[in-house]
Amino acid sequence: MRVHHQKLQILSGLLMIILFSGALIHAAEKSKNSSESTLGLAPPEGAVVLFDGSNFHAWEPFSFLKINPKQDQKEIQWKIVDDKAMQIGFEHNGKRRKQFLSTKERFRDYSLHLEFQLPEDGGQGNSGIFFGPLYEMQILDSSAKRQPGLTDCGSIYEIASPAVNAALPPGKWQTVDLDFQSARFDEDGHRIERDAARVSIRLNGKLIHDDVELSLRRNKYAAFPEEPTSPIVLQEHGSPVKFRNIWLTENKD
Repeated sequence: MRVHHQKLQILSGLLMIILFSGALIHAAEKSKNSSESTLGLAPPEGAVVLFDGSNFHAWEPFSFLKINPKQDQKEIQWKIVDDKAMQIGFEHNGKRRKQFLSTKERFRDYSLHLEFQLPEDGGQGNSGIFFGPLYEMQILDSSAKRQPGLTDCGSIYEIASPAVNAALPPGKWQTVDLDFQSARFDEDGHRIERDAARVSIRLNGKLIHDDVELSLRRNKYAAFPEEPTSPIVLQEHGSPVKFRNIWLTENKD
């Protein structure tokens, strides 16, 4: 009888361990796949606030290839609109001029929060967020697609498709929470192949890229030199997309 009781105790203990382990796994999976919105999330203490709706002090015109190649764009032609957002602008002094915006400051490893809104006036609302800045998270109206591809909203442009379609339709504010780790370099400044840049991205709270290793070989911006630190760049691609509540925390571990 005593032996039978001991066996029951052991089985009961094993069952508790299995149930507890299952609960931990479920909690981890739930956290990983959580779709909790971060819309309006305030920057934590110590965050670098890049845009709070009041000014463009953290930004400047970007220069790359055919975009401001002479670096003669000194004025920011984007505008601040009444909902504390910045909106892409297309003209300067009455003339059409293409302009990307870049942060003045350069960063290494960081967690970036940003909110964007596609226009409701037709078109696909094309834009993008460059990090690295070799790599682009595409901004586009892909909300009706069943499975997004390499150039749809949330894709790491021409490198990785989103795991799920988390995009919302035009007119809705959407959130991007992006964790970026820069590539590592040796003492001579050469990129260490085994330590390539990596990124995880949540779009509207859903994990669409999970610790993706970033390859230059399939990226159209591969001619731009990869460096230990870089700015964050917002793309103008012919649509008056809006951005707001942009901040990041630097990961210095």
